[in-house]
Amino acid sequence: MQVWDVISNQEAVDIVSSTPDKAKSAKRLVECAVHAWKRKRRGIAIDDISAICLFLHSPISSEQDSPIDSVK
Repeated sequence: MQVWDVISNQEAVDIVSSTPDKAKSAKRLVECAVHAWKRKRRGIAIDDISAICLFLHSPISSEQDSPIDSVK
């Protein structure tokens, strides 16, 4: 299954994961989709494109105490 018929799921993952500011990842994904739509679907009106990015795992910063350290 592809995202919006112009970006594959893997491309979407690559775009989101390579965006330094995670708060801007959905906006960047939409911008890339619009660009791909214009390139691949010339002459066809652009569909409404929106995205929500969810991050299920967040790495623990080395500066934060881990739960194990706080028990010591």
